[in-house]
Amino acid sequence: MSARRKTQPTVSVPRAIIRRSHPTVGERPRMIVKRDRGGVTPHGPHGPFSAIGRWLKSLLGVVALVGLIGATLWVWRSPAFEVSKIEVEGSSRVSAEAVAAGAGLAGANMFTADLAHAEEDIYAALPLIQSVTIKRDWPKTVRVTVVERQAWGTWEQGGVKYTIDRDGVVLGVASGPGGAPAIRSSEPGSRQQGDRVNYQAVESAAEIYESLPAALGTEVTEVAFVAGKGVQVTTADGQSALFGDSSSIAYKISVWSALAKEAQVRGINYTTIDLRFGNRPVLQ
Repeated sequence: MSARRKTQPTVSVPRAIIRRSHPTVGERPRMIVKRDRGGVTPHGPHGPFSAIGRWLKSLLGVVALVGLIGATLWVWRSPAFEVSKIEVEGSSRVSAEAVAAGAGLAGANMFTADLAHAEEDIYAALPLIQSVTIKRDWPKTVRVTVVERQAWGTWEQGGVKYTIDRDGVVLGVASGPGGAPAIRSSEPGSRQQGDRVNYQAVESAAEIYESLPAALGTEVTEVAFVAGKGVQVTTADGQSALFGDSSSIAYKISVWSALAKEAQVRGINYTTIDLRFGNRPVLQ
């Protein structure tokens, strides 16, 4: 009877992990062998539970994103953020109601309201407003701050006196403040509130009223805007001067002052001086 061959048990030999050590100076490198016991880690980076975890995280991320979008849309469209109050500051001659109506923001969404466009609308609709600023005051209010135009002088045209500001904008039918600059225009027709008169006449008058009395020792009685000639000035001593446009007003006044002194020394009498041609003045 033949002897049975004994089956040897299978032995799992651990894998060897070999790495080099770092030798010291003068020493030969040694081989370090470590044994890997093998096996499967059920919860490792490639385990079955890791895929479920990643899926759950992705699902939670999508749910959170959808919720955020929904909340944003609700806030965006909610009546809780519609403009229900418009507060106006700085108005006196212009009514606050007119300013608020000119803004056109009632019922607008606080997030999407175009404040810059509303400022332009107020400026265009209300000529007495010089500047306007609009700001949001959450959750449902906008604040409108205006600066009104101030009376500066008088513009007389067609026998009617109009109040104008420093920019030459007509504010109304009335004389300007007492002692303020006055400009008489030879232009035909009439003016309406918000019209702009000739800016060169206004610029010239402003500088002439300020500088001429000290330079010539006399007062300005009238500044006229004459069609085809430009600005003409009459003084309290009966002299007049043609300035033309608003360029080089200070230089023209200095030329007039120098000629007035020379004429006095030489005993020259004149009633009119033409200063429109710079350094070539003409006495009459």
